[in-house]
Amino acid sequence: MFQTMQKNAAPHHIANPNAYAHIDAPATEAELLAQLQTASDNVLRLAGELHANANADADSLAEQHEIAQRLIGQLLAMPASQR
Repeated sequence: MFQTMQKNAAPHHIANPNAYAHIDAPATEAELLAQLQTASDNVLRLAGELHANANADADSLAEQHEIAQRLIGQLLAMPASQR
């Protein structure tokens, strides 16, 4: 499973925290899904780095996980009429 995570986790630039300041703002489903995909890619990449290197940034992983959780919550709370 870890090898699969490594292969799926292509290197991506982690945007600065300000890049996600708009997460709590209303967005379309497509925008939320795109943001979720980026956060998910970052979580997989960071988890791979953390597994391979004990000195990797666990705080970044936790931050990306939190972003993904908030995006999932927004998607689930979105009325069907906005999808």
